[in-house]
Amino acid sequence: MRSTKILAALAVCGVLLSIGAAPARAADPCDRACLENHVDQVLAAMIAHNPSQLRLARTVRYTEDGVELRIGDGLWGTATARGKYKLYVADPEDGQVGYYGTLSENGAMDYIALRLKVTEALISEIEVILARPSMMMGGGNPMAGAGQAMEQRGQPRPQFLETVPPAERMSRQKLTEIANSYFLGLANQTGKTTAPFAPTCERLENGMQTTSQKANAGTTPGGVDVLSLGCEGQQKSGWFAFVTEIRDRRFPIVDVERGLVMSFGFFDHNAAVRSYAMADGKMVPNILQAPTTIEISELFEIREGKIDQVEAVINSVPYAMRSEVWDK
Repeated sequence: MRSTKILAALAVCGVLLSIGAAPARAADPCDRACLENHVDQVLAAMIAHNPSQLRLARTVRYTEDGVELRIGDGLWGTATARGKYKLYVADPEDGQVGYYGTLSENGAMDYIALRLKVTEALISEIEVILARPSMMMGGGNPMAGAGQAMEQRGQPRPQFLETVPPAERMSRQKLTEIANSYFLGLANQTGKTTAPFAPTCERLENGMQTTSQKANAGTTPGGVDVLSLGCEGQQKSGWFAFVTEIRDRRFPIVDVERGLVMSFGFFDHNAAVRSYAMADGKMVPNILQAPTTIEISELFEIREGKIDQVEAVINSVPYAMRSEVWDK
């Protein structure tokens, strides 16, 4: 009897000890405020040139303009201050967060797209695309001043900040499909198919409004006033046929609560065809003289099944470049 009681007592002690020795409960999911705080911490660490203050996963990877760098290299050594423009895109379901904002780099104002993945309270992925003042688009067209333009804008368009009523929210899959249809309507464009656009759709690329630009519209080679057209009109025109491929498209961040999709990809322009027919049959010259690739992060605000607002950070990269880290 005594030995039975001893064994029972030891068994109880064993249970209590096992409870006490159990690993800590997994961290609670990181909500919108938590994810946005991670962005603030990363930017603060960049400006301080001190990544050691961050909680990084052992396997954390960092890319800057598609190239993998060690944490602490690149922008981590040159960022000096945050600007006024700040736009967060949160995906608590997948533990990811995106950010478009202005950032001073040794006195010059950059416009950046930033993506983080947070796994069990540790940052496991950091991706940055930069539009620096010296950045040039393909064909030699300057896109300088993206940072200054967004800094002057000061704050995001209100549509990006609105909460969609629960009954009107779309599924992650449907939001992604609509965002992808934008790219399907551009690559090798014929004008026969377009993405679904709201009549109020407006697009900013590196701080420049590139749709419905009535006041400052100018004609492109061939006499096409493409900048005066709206989002739908541009895709129906067939003018973007010089975009030969939009590849390695990713849609890592879907903010269901706000109807936002943050995408990444590469636009290739092989410049082989020197002229092409638009949807109305008019022949126009290719605006690019040599093979060109741009890396892009593009944000879509989608309401009632239609793309309403678009914002993009663009950087020129070597032709046909791929991001070996994320495009697997």
